[in-house]
Amino acid sequence: MGIFDISIQQKSHNIEKKDEIINRLNDTFKTLSEEFESNNDLFVFKKFKAEKCFLSYDLKATVKKTKESFTIDFEGELQNVWILVILIVIGILVTYGIGVILIAFFAYLQKKSSTKYIENTFEKIKKETPPK
Repeated sequence: MGIFDISIQQKSHNIEKKDEIINRLNDTFKTLSEEFESNNDLFVFKKFKAEKCFLSYDLKATVKKTKESFTIDFEGELQNVWILVILIVIGILVTYGIGVILIAFFAYLQKKSSTKYIENTFEKIKKETPPK
C-alpha cells in the first residue's frame, strides 16, 4: 500500500442485515465506478471516484463473516500516479520544490475525502437498513 492508498476496516454487529447492507453498498459504489467485478466475498470497483474527488482508485471490498458480526475491508489503490509524478516533476522545476508540497497535500486531502466518503456511506446504509 502506498502513502496515498486507502485502507479501511468497517465492522457491523448485525449479521442479519449483512446481505442487504452489502447489496446497497454495491449499488452505491457501482454508480461511482467504471467497472465492477464480484466473486463470493470480494467486490472490485475499478476506477472508483468518490463524490467531490478528482483522483480515482481501484477499490476492493472483502467481506469477512463471524458468528455474530461481519467486517468489510476496503482497500483502494490510487490510479492517477503518473499524473501526480508529472506534476511533482514540474513542481520541482518551476517552483523549486514548493509545488511538491502542494501536490502531496492535494493528494493527501483527496485520500482523506475518499476515505471519509466510504466510511460515511457505510454508516448511513447501516442505519437506513431495517432490521429483519
